[in-house]
Amino acid sequence: MAIDEKELRELAKIQTETPILSVYLNVDPTQRTSEEYLLSLRQMLKQAEGEAAQEDIAAVQRYFEHQYDWSGRGVVVFSCTAEGFWRDYVLAVPVASGVTVARRPYLSPLAALMDTYGRYAVAIVERKGVRLLLFHLGERIAEERYEGEEVRKLKRGRGSSGGASRWGGAPISSRREEETAMRNLREAAQATDRFCRRYKPQRLILAGAEPTVSQFRDLLPKSLQEKVIGDLRLDPNAPEPEIRERTLALLQEVERKREEAVVEAVFTAAAKGGEGVVGLDETLSAAHEGRIRILVIDRHFHAPGYRCDQCGYLTTQALETCPFCGGTFVEIPDAAEAAVTKVIEEGGEIEVVDDTPRLQQVGIGALLRY
Repeated sequence: MAIDEKELRELAKIQTETPILSVYLNVDPTQRTSEEYLLSLRQMLKQAEGEAAQEDIAAVQRYFEHQYDWSGRGVVVFSCTAEGFWRDYVLAVPVASGVTVARRPYLSPLAALMDTYGRYAVAIVERKGVRLLLFHLGERIAEERYEGEEVRKLKRGRGSSGGASRWGGAPISSRREEETAMRNLREAAQATDRFCRRYKPQRLILAGAEPTVSQFRDLLPKSLQEKVIGDLRLDPNAPEPEIRERTLALLQEVERKREEAVVEAVFTAAAKGGEGVVGLDETLSAAHEGRIRILVIDRHFHAPGYRCDQCGYLTTQALETCPFCGGTFVEIPDAAEAAVTKVIEEGGEIEVVDDTPRLQQVGIGALLRY
């Protein structure tokens, strides 16, 4: 089953009376064998015994031992047999292995993957046209080509038009070559615009040789130029695995820089008393009010808390009754993950951040809508 933004929002709405077993398993074949991954899975599931239902542990084991075909590089499974809930997702990108047991599916790692590798287009440009590919979580889901007129280099010599024009300047053949190439690039830019309007990628990567890539970028509509996150040197006929690996590496680097900028923006806004908060308590309050535009969370941050069983208000304080609706609180193992789920459900963005010392000190923060 494919996972997209709509599916992620649907998962965020799910809450069960009995715990859900959430399993993330890295199955990258370049790192270990399937037998080694199965052994790792069994060890993780053993740690979940006592918290997860035995039926869910058995269901996950059956899936990996008898149903899963060991394709892809990462697998995500959610199971709550008692309430008939099961989801499995095979991904073309690796995941960090782990098991979580809670009344909601554990979504932070999926949100992080969607943020980094979700829906992006690649335009591999040459003077005669463009090859367009759409990827989502490392999987190609669409491909098109546009090819214009062949850019021919005319032979020089007697009887040819390869010499300088009557009035001087560039040779006629050279001008014709450039005119043909620019006409092709203009039409390729239009084809790229149509492709992106159809598939709505979040990001655009350009590839090819200079100066063709720069000329092509300048011909794109401004809305598309703003989606360009970088460029690569790639052959127009490069095999798909090479395109995937090169673009995923670029996305990782771009995402790392963007995360640093977002974290800095959160702390700056919070320090000015503006549209930013840091720390779990303030972030949970903003989440309850539906004010969070971008939630930033350290990948390894977890903290227990409490949720109102009526209105869903989240807090780290052991209150007797909810100040908003008078409901009672239930203890939850991870209030930070509950905040992630709440923000996804409200249509906000999630930034799961690695190795940013400033954020590691507080664990979580947010940029607000107002």
